Amino acid sequence: MPENTDCFPMLSSLFFATTILFMILSALAVRRIMRLRIKVGTLRQEIAEKDKLLKSKNVASDKLIAPYESESARSIILSVNANHEITYVNDYAEELFGFTKEELLNHNIFDTIYIENDKDETLQENIIDRILNNPKMYMEHESENLKKNGEKVWISWTNRVVYNDEGKPVEVRSVGFDITKRKQLEQELHSISVYDSVTGVYNRQAFLDAGVTELKRATRYKRQLSLMVLKLDFFHSVEDNQRFTDEILKDVITICKKSIRESDIIGRLSDIEFGILMPETPIENALFLADQLKHKIQERGLKSKNEFFVDATFGVAERSQEDDTIDAILTKALEKLANDKPKNHSKSTRSK
Repeated sequence: MPENTDCFPMLSSLFFATTILFMILSALAVRRIMRLRIKVGTLRQEIAEKDKLLKSKNVASDKLIAPYESESARSIILSVNANHEITYVNDYAEELFGFTKEELLNHNIFDTIYIENDKDETLQENIIDRILNNPKMYMEHESENLKKNGEKVWISWTNRVVYNDEGKPVEVRSVGFDITKRKQLEQELHSISVYDSVTGVYNRQAFLDAGVTELKRATRYKRQLSLMVLKLDFFHSVEDNQRFTDEILKDVITICKKSIRESDIIGRLSDIEFGILMPETPIENALFLADQLKHKIQERGLKSKNEFFVDATFGVAERSQEDDTIDAILTKALEKLANDKPKNHSKSTRSK
């Protein structure tokens, strides 16, 4: 019995020590597992971030083609290679231009949505090559494009150039927005600010601005320049309150346009006064033109079915070395106009 009693404390001490050791080892194992879990979590996070970065790069690459690929954006997405062939179009481009993707893809852009007559003009000539060669200069540009039905549409383009592994530009990727309504409004505003609403010729300010340009050119190259002022200053009617109508003014302008050259410029200076600017024209030729116009306007009045007769007087001046402003030439023409007194016409002068 005493021997068994002596072993019990030893066994108890051994069990206690084993328990303590087990607890220590368990704690170490738990700590190790926690560290491994943290490392695994960190590794998973790094993998996720790298995967997200890789996806974002792919998305960024895709966004070069379709950065606004949504129904609300209503943007045109277009890619064109160095051979001017369309390599990608989105659904909205197909909808806007009226072409199917099959009719656009792998076809020359100048034979589809770019106006054929304009492909040789300065504005749109080799625009794809110009973008490829000067990407910074053509990051944005506007062009008049063509729908399948022949309707013209203005597009504002934002362009990006894609390079191959050798650093050579191989493709233009563009995002476009329809700005036709804005362009129409701009043209209307320009028309209001530049052209006379009744006759369609330049208004006074636009005519004088053109005169300034022509005078500078004539002075620089020592060329001749003549200016004519035409005034509808005689009117005869059965009714005293009869007035010049818009139709009369339009008829007179039509006569003038048919008689002058394409390079000549005509503008409305006041209610019944018009100016004609004639570059490269000596005063003898300008006087001859004035005489022709006078007879044509009188002839128009004689053939008119209305009970009135319209005549015109003219003042013609040419640029001299002393004339440093267009106003100086215009003043001389107006002075000569004042000296050109119209002859009195009676009702009997009209053809019966």
